[in-house]
Amino acid sequence: MVRRSSFSIFKSVITALFLREVQTRFGTKKLGYFWAIFDAMLMVLVFAGLKAAIAENAMPGVDFPVFLASGFLAFFLWKDIVNRSIDAFGANSALFAYKQVKPFDTLVTRVLLEILVSTMATLVFIVIGLYFEFDIAPQNFNMVILAVLWLVVFGFGVGLMSAVFAHFYETFGKIVKVVMTPLIFISAIMYTVDSLPPVLRELILYNPLVHFMEMIHGYYFAALDTKYVDYEYMLYWTLIPLYIGLYFYVKGERRILST
Repeated sequence: MVRRSSFSIFKSVITALFLREVQTRFGTKKLGYFWAIFDAMLMVLVFAGLKAAIAENAMPGVDFPVFLASGFLAFFLWKDIVNRSIDAFGANSALFAYKQVKPFDTLVTRVLLEILVSTMATLVFIVIGLYFEFDIAPQNFNMVILAVLWLVVFGFGVGLMSAVFAHFYETFGKIVKVVMTPLIFISAIMYTVDSLPPVLRELILYNPLVHFMEMIHGYYFAALDTKYVDYEYMLYWTLIPLYIGLYFYVKGERRILST
């Protein structure tokens, strides 16, 4: 009998978990996929429409609906990765009876699913943008993709840390989910940092998500820049939660499996 490598087992587990997550989340009806995309796009279109109607010419050279959509799609991706990660261990606890399945695998699976959902929502947005003749072409596609991938890693780190803490302290997970709502308004999704008064500008830059949004917007639109993006600050906020999450996960994996 040929012994399978650890990576081969990992891929098989991830594939099986991914198909299970898709089935569980969207059900057997095709409309399940539609609503997963529609929910995200509805939020984007509503906020984009309101903001464009109120301040149509506030950003010369920037298409407001595209500006808002790029920010909202990125924020929803990060938020959903963190929120879905918090419940990953509890939702899949029955599967831990199989020694091949590790709690860490469930987190990876949920991140991959959120990337898929976000990608589908983005494609729908592109189709809508092309239909209404919005200027949807980014000025630096590679850097925008880098920013989004970095945001995914940041979300995974925060999600892993939150999942481990929430597994042992349920209140922690509830607090994280409550914080997500106000973050929408203080993460530079509907405005740029440069448009704020100096006092607010200094305060809002403590929010790491602001730097990610400024990076995405700055590289997406030629009329904007990335002068407020602190890459070192972003790196700290990416690595520290990831390290804390991995450290406590390794320490507590047996307890997670046993519960």
